[in-house]
Amino acid sequence: MIMKEYDIIIIGGGIIGCAIAKSIISKTKKKVVVLEKENHVGEHASSRNSGVIHSGFYYKPNSLKARFCVEGNKKLLEYCLLNNVPYKKTGTLVVAKNEHDSETLYKLLDRGKINNVPGIKIVNNDELRKIEPYVKGKKGLYSPTGSIVNSKILVKTMAAETKNNGVNFLLGEKVLKITQKNGQILVNTKNYEIKSKYLINCAGIYADRIANLTGLKLNYRIIPFRGKYYQLIKEKSFLIKSMVYPIPDPNLPFLGIHITRTIDNNIIVGPNAVLAFGREAYSNKQFSISDIKDIISYDGFWKMMLLNSVKMKNEFIQSFSKGKFVEQAQNLIPNLKSADFQEGYSGIRAQLVDRNGELVDDLIIKNQNNITHILNAVSPGMTCSLPFADYVVNNYVKNSISN
Repeated sequence: MIMKEYDIIIIGGGIIGCAIAKSIISKTKKKVVVLEKENHVGEHASSRNSGVIHSGFYYKPNSLKARFCVEGNKKLLEYCLLNNVPYKKTGTLVVAKNEHDSETLYKLLDRGKINNVPGIKIVNNDELRKIEPYVKGKKGLYSPTGSIVNSKILVKTMAAETKNNGVNFLLGEKVLKITQKNGQILVNTKNYEIKSKYLINCAGIYADRIANLTGLKLNYRIIPFRGKYYQLIKEKSFLIKSMVYPIPDPNLPFLGIHITRTIDNNIIVGPNAVLAFGREAYSNKQFSISDIKDIISYDGFWKMMLLNSVKMKNEFIQSFSKGKFVEQAQNLIPNLKSADFQEGYSGIRAQLVDRNGELVDDLIIKNQNNITHILNAVSPGMTCSLPFADYVVNNYVKNSISN
């Protein structure tokens, strides 16, 4: 067992953990270590996503997501430009099929204006066809600052920059035990015993379990939702130029199956949102008995299922049916056919659910003496990452470590 000592331990080498490490090292001279259980940074949600830099109109005004998304969009694009991370401004289009959908568009427009999303506007059918000729809709909400990025390169670039500035990364080191005594924190992994004055939990899908290791009692639990993507064959890549979304369900934090041109000029379709049988169960054939027990033993899970029974059932059926998936994509681009879809990849959303069965919508920060826990850092977590990291460091970390 190797003994080490740092001022600050960060658990989790995803985009949030790397952004917080970057913020700390730019503001202080503290010794920082990032512990990551995988052999590379950003192996899960930080790279298994749509690669979308959101513009900020979806999120409830005064929420942390709304507060940091617009600023995060600007800062992330600047970061990509300075650090040669591949990105492209494509714009985001939300499509209304009927008058009822149009009402939602105007609500999103109002929300976008409150959140100071630049250039957001409603476009009529003719304008919609100019933006996306093959998309069918009555009208649309267009946001020009929506962008795409190679999320895997982004997180690896940020980790490399942070490492060059003095942060240590210990990879392949799963946290096994956390002990607190006399103002000190002791973290045990397979190979290390690390002493520190401060701990930041950015463990993503495992953030609630890390919180449990510290003795923090939560009124939440992370329930994993798998999001599957298909990719269109190259011959159909002409069908879309930007990012096209359906009208979102106002009762759920998921944005629905959308169609995105990636930075590599591939067209991805997805994700859906189906209950996963494990925190790393990236297919229907993967499962974890311990994770399943953890899910079904939580009373909030059963309340969630009761509240959303029809939606959950439909998503589960769709996860086994390519045809159902194709149908939803055809609502946006009617020219698509089943043969145009080929297997893509899947990601896991670390969705926080409270004891009443409600799916938590916003980012959650829990402070526990000299420990800060980041929970529910789901989409648009990547977009928000840089200003959110500064917020966490300025409001939670700096005061504690200055003593």
